[in-house]
Amino acid sequence: MNVYVMAAPSVAIEPADMQPVAPLELTGTLTAVIAVCLLVALVLAILAIVLSKPRRKSDKGNTTRGAHRDVGSKTVWRERINSVVARHEAGELSRQEAFVQLAFIARDFATSASNTQLSASTLADLNRMDRTGSNREGLNALRQTIAALYPPEFANASLNSTAGQTSVQQAAEWVSTLVERWRA
Repeated sequence: MNVYVMAAPSVAIEPADMQPVAPLELTGTLTAVIAVCLLVALVLAILAIVLSKPRRKSDKGNTTRGAHRDVGSKTVWRERINSVVARHEAGELSRQEAFVQLAFIARDFATSASNTQLSASTLADLNRMDRTGSNREGLNALRQTIAALYPPEFANASLNSTAGQTSVQQAAEWVSTLVERWRA
């Protein structure tokens, strides 16, 4: 058996042929690439900061709040209150029905004004609600209004003197005061 080994040809390099390569002229190009990368990083950082902040909706020029409510026009709420009084005086609503309607209007207004569901809130619920600087006065006024409406709305007028003495007109004034005093 014959084995053949192949040897790689040897290359002879003459020392005179070994010349240094000229330096690459990439300094300007690399500087420009680094500057662009830093600029892109800066823009992305600014975008991340701006986009991570919660958006605040401006109420200027926009008086609508809630689903389909117009809290900014308190005239609408006054008209609803006056309609209950007029319907009661016309005999269309009983005294108790008028109190129920006025309590509903008070809660509906507060729901629209606060963007918080308050339509079924009891006095206990209103007492437990967290109060902030922006909602404290309105929630306190709502609680007082509902507390004033409870006796005539639910109590037996023959057994409870407060319930018997409150007129629908007086209750309407309480709800109107709530609407006027609420600060949006």
